[in-house]
Amino acid sequence: MWRKSMTPRWIPILAVLLMMLLATSLPTSVMASRHAVPRATGPTSAPSLSGVLSYTAITAGWFHTCALTTADEVWCWGYNRYGQLGNGTTTAISTPVAVRGLSGVRAIAASREHTCALTTADEVWCWGDNSSGQLGDGTTTNSSTPVAVLGLSGVRAITAGSRHTCALTTADEVWCWGYNYYGQLGNGTTTHSSKPVAVRGLSGVRAIAAGGEHTCALTTAGEVWCWGRNY
Repeated sequence: MWRKSMTPRWIPILAVLLMMLLATSLPTSVMASRHAVPRATGPTSAPSLSGVLSYTAITAGWFHTCALTTADEVWCWGYNRYGQLGNGTTTAISTPVAVRGLSGVRAIAASREHTCALTTADEVWCWGDNSSGQLGDGTTTNSSTPVAVLGLSGVRAITAGSRHTCALTTADEVWCWGYNYYGQLGNGTTTHSSKPVAVRGLSGVRAIAAGGEHTCALTTAGEVWCWGRNY
């Protein structure tokens, strides 16, 4: 004989209410997603440097930003796990901090998780992630302070890709270093290099630009040449 369920109607309703209560009482770290991080939907001004210095150039990596000041110094802020802020620590900071031991800077370039600077002495200094040799100091050791790129002189422009860096010299040649899985160093190989290597078959270059995993050059003939990933 069929029997009607003896379960009171209020039990399912109580179960739902308990689940809702449990969900709202979970720690913020459990409930929050990456999209819950505060975002600026409009322009916000970077803090001034004690109201004394002003910025003349900026560059941005994945999660950090750097600025060149009127005193030819570099100040950075943001994510700093690999030392890409250059202040000798790996602590993230939301206000500008000075890059240590660096002066006379005339150009800066930041990418994924490393940063580089070109000085008035035409030298290149880099800091941050160095897992693929993108700092150019002959090692693959990360650095939270600037290290000199080896074997380069007479540099007049720099550009940074995801994990590689390139420089344009006064001889109108291009030299690159770092990650090279897709041939973005332009030296005819796919071998990473922790020291600068010359881009093959290219001369008379007047401007360079690096993307995530490729690099391009503008020549004095008005032509554009590119190498690396061509997905």
